[in-house]
Amino acid sequence: TPDIADGDFDSLSKEGKAYLESLSGTEIVKLNPEKDDTDTEYAIREAIRRGAMEIVVIGATGTRIDHVLGNISLLGIGLEEQIKISLVDEHNRIRMINQPLTIRKAEQYGKYVSLIPFSEKVSGVTLRGLKYPLTDYTMGGFNSLGISNEIVSDEASISLSSGQLIVIESKD
Repeated sequence: TPDIADGDFDSLSKEGKAYLESLSGTEIVKLNPEKDDTDTEYAIREAIRRGAMEIVVIGATGTRIDHVLGNISLLGIGLEEQIKISLVDEHNRIRMINQPLTIRKAEQYGKYVSLIPFSEKVSGVTLRGLKYPLTDYTMGGFNSLGISNEIVSDEASISLSSGQLIVIESKD
């Protein structure tokens, strides 16, 4: 049972609205459908305002690619606020990093680890414990170099000296 449900609820069915209203103890925050931010951005910022130190966003990778890309961009709020934020669905865990990250093979979210530069350049990329290692590499846009790597050791380490990387762990 959610503590809070926020949104303009414009895409929620009548049954879904009735279900939300039937929940006892759930605070419902109805947002104006005409606003400058998305419901997801509002929810992330509200969670931070209420003291969250880690946020897992579920339901943010649906069929609207504009919303998916916008939600991936919102991961940067976590970098600004120094809070872990991830988008999780049935097949993927998506994070944004600007500091080293270690992924233990026993805890990884799927078989593949893909890295996509979010900033124009990501410098000093070093990958250890992965099938395709890198040392002090500069990643930029317009290529697919970081797609579909695999952890081959007990743990993988991803480090960078500047920029932001999208890290996607995929099951398929």
